Amino acid sequence: MKKLLFFLAFVAIPFFAFSQETAKEKISRGVQFHDQRNYREAIAVYEEVVANDDKNWEAYYEMCLSYLSLKEFKNTIKYADIVIDSDSDMAPKGYYIKGVALDYSGKHKEAIKVFKKGIKVAPQFHSLYYSLAIVECRLEEYDEAENYLQEGLHQNPLHGSSHLLLGKLNYDERTKSLLAFYNFLIIEPVGKRANEALTLIKKNHSLGVEFKDDNKVNITLNSLTVDSEFGSAEMLLSMSQALRKSEEYADKSDFDFFADNTKSFFMVLGELKENKKKKGFWWDYYVDFFYDLANNEEMYETFMYYIHQDIQNTQVELWLQDNPEKVDAFLDWVSNYKRV
Repeated sequence: MKKLLFFLAFVAIPFFAFSQETAKEKISRGVQFHDQRNYREAIAVYEEVVANDDKNWEAYYEMCLSYLSLKEFKNTIKYADIVIDSDSDMAPKGYYIKGVALDYSGKHKEAIKVFKKGIKVAPQFHSLYYSLAIVECRLEEYDEAENYLQEGLHQNPLHGSSHLLLGKLNYDERTKSLLAFYNFLIIEPVGKRANEALTLIKKNHSLGVEFKDDNKVNITLNSLTVDSEFGSAEMLLSMSQALRKSEEYADKSDFDFFADNTKSFFMVLGELKENKKKKGFWWDYYVDFFYDLANNEEMYETFMYYIHQDIQNTQVELWLQDNPEKVDAFLDWVSNYKRV
């Protein structure tokens, strides 16, 4: 009997151990509470975790997020400092969440200092650059904001919001905004923001082009456009758009016409860079990418259908349904593309 009791006690240990909720599981439960907007319940779970392990930096960070959602910025900063002082892999997130809390509480200058400290510690953490750009926009320091967006995109070319904001900041500069919006659509091709970006692109295509009732077309190009570094490409874009109602393009769908004009635009930009030895962020980061894309027929075709997937267009819908493998290949090409 004693042997049996000893055996039962022995085998009960692993079953008891398995019944205990791990710290990782508790954090997961806390995140579920947070996602359900039950922030106090989430915080209680995280407090339980750090009570047993005061070096669980992930729990501290998640606690920061819940306090931030409650707009309790002092507590957010308090626990963010713990994450920062940990000197762990979580430290960059500590700088990020502390800076956001300072920004939300109206301390914009302090937020900027925190984000910059975070970049010195973790220059690869792209969220810090984007957050800096947002604060600089609040302060109407748009040139500074643009610089941080560009730096952040070198760290993470797939950060859609950075492309979108860069396009909006440069909306008065036609080519720059187009390139940024096109890139945004590769990353986020569906939803309200995608529809907005595609609408702005098509509006920019028609800039300065006015169709008259007598089938005549007026093209107005201001001096800034003609004299800009992208002037040749922008003139071509307007001239091409003016041909929409000509007999030559009468049988083309709006989709095909747009695709042809976009490709011509990318090609001219690439040739301009090669012939004029153009340098700088816009030429090296965007023009190279879209020139290479335009020179790859299969990738370009997929790109054009992919960025139109959120509109009601039978041609687009059928192509996407029939070519999922081409979409996968395109997304791999984008992910592996090496930017300068």
